Amino acid sequence: MSRRSDRAAGRSGRPLLLPVLLVGAFALAGVVAVLATQESAEPPASKSAAFSLAVVSGTPLPALPEQGPDPALGRPAPSLEGVAFNGQTVRIGADGRPKAIVFLAHWCPHCQAEVPTVQAWLDANGRPEGVDLYSVATAIDPSRPNYPPAAWLDREGWSVPVVVDGDGRAARAYGLTGFPYWVFVGADGTVVERRAGRIPSGELQSILERLGG
Repeated sequence: MSRRSDRAAGRSGRPLLLPVLLVGAFALAGVVAVLATQESAEPPASKSAAFSLAVVSGTPLPALPEQGPDPALGRPAPSLEGVAFNGQTVRIGADGRPKAIVFLAHWCPHCQAEVPTVQAWLDANGRPEGVDLYSVATAIDPSRPNYPPAAWLDREGWSVPVVVDGDGRAARAYGLTGFPYWVFVGADGTVVERRAGRIPSGELQSILERLGG
């Protein structure tokens, strides 16, 4: 073969290499995209399997709607049983006493503001008579700020019993839609009110007084 034919062959070979490289790059990008999708779809709590899983009994509540009547009002609240950060078993169920349950996420700035506010109110006024207070630590994620939740609550002197919701099943059962998330349960075990967001201390006191009334 002449030099002219060699150069011609070389020129004709280069364009064929570019599509091959592009196909390989797109294939690699597709694999990366699939892996990234699987990671993002994974619930945050599954990254912290060391935390205990709450046991939920009863029919789950519908999600709290952004507007309009709450479809969970008057429905029986699910029962929860879990292990607190100190290893003690905590049970939340129908026992003839009204309850206030707050769901907290360690990385949520509104929860970080709510916890010291509620604790200061408790320190100043004591536990409300006739009403039991509980908290649920949920959406636990080591990759997010203010981790671990046990250290955060300990720093705040949080005195409310805690159920650890290691995989989010308790939050889902109560229809959680935002943090902090409050659920108020009557003495008959049915839902009286649900709130997503912070509640001022004065308003919280009024709700608890009505609940324990």
